Amino acid sequence: MKDETQPPAAPGGRDFILHLSSFILYEDAALIFVDKPGDIVVQRGYDADEPVLFEEVSRYLTSKGEKCFLMQRLDRGTSGVIFFSKLPGINANLTRQFERKNIAKTYVAILEGTARSQTIDAPLARIGPISFGVRAEGRRAITRIEPVASSRGGTLARIALLTGRTHQIRAHCAAIGHPLVGDWLYGERNASRPMLHALSLSMTHPMSGDRLEVQSPLPADFVKELSGRGLSAERFGPAGVSI
Repeated sequence: MKDETQPPAAPGGRDFILHLSSFILYEDAALIFVDKPGDIVVQRGYDADEPVLFEEVSRYLTSKGEKCFLMQRLDRGTSGVIFFSKLPGINANLTRQFERKNIAKTYVAILEGTARSQTIDAPLARIGPISFGVRAEGRRAITRIEPVASSRGGTLARIALLTGRTHQIRAHCAAIGHPLVGDWLYGERNASRPMLHALSLSMTHPMSGDRLEVQSPLPADFVKELSGRGLSAERFGPAGVSI
């Protein structure tokens, strides 16, 4: 039976609290995008003392007389770009963009084995206290996997979500026999965390109407894991913002 206890902590969360401003990828009067470390939760759970990303960003914005609204989530072990709204008047617009698939998220992951290019269209349902699996009665979930490089140590893949189910990437990759490296829930506890990084997020800016894309750099632990498995991150350039 799979152990569904909590994963080991990965480095980054304490630095986030002490130096939050250095984790801001983009900020304007309506939105803030931050670079989430791989060891911090987005919302408070069972632990009353652990740092929480939403609370830290809210504290930062409150100090400037601004508000913070949670619009999306990432798993504790997932690093990368995540955004928050500052204005209640734009939240309906952002929700519609999610519903209409106008907000595009691209991930990169290190997978076990040699994965091939494919689209996984398989429904997901809860199968354990915190785990999900492919089940006929589940909700439709679609994931696109594009390998970038492979070695005997695994596959570096670019992953796009066409739907947004809980644990979708982790459960789908496990279902095809290529779980994320370090995925203590769906694979093996062989890295500090599941090697999944939210590389970029794009949307139509709710105020200007322009297309906005924000990218996050690959974190040090991800790059180190790539190197140890004979893979390279050279194909991914520096992070940035395009409007």
